[in-house]
Amino acid sequence: MFSQPAAYTFGNVGRTLPDVRGPGARNLDLALFKSFRFREKLTAQFRGEAFNATNTVKFSNPNVTRSSNQFGIISNQANSPRQMQVGLKLLF
Repeated sequence: MFSQPAAYTFGNVGRTLPDVRGPGARNLDLALFKSFRFREKLTAQFRGEAFNATNTVKFSNPNVTRSSNQFGIISNQANSPRQMQVGLKLLF
């Protein structure tokens, strides 16, 4: 059971308590492929891929340096913004 520590003091929870240190991660990657057959031995494949398709921000862990005036503040992003790419692949 958790309780609020006294003002200006640190609590007594262990440092390895899972899933409490930083924000969680959610990411959605998408890929669409379409193949076109031109001849018996010639196929073209069109590809469209999106990484972090929903453009969801994953924040970094908070600053854990106790002597810092930024202690406990999250100031960075841990993932990349949405990236998209298209490609054409010839199979023969």
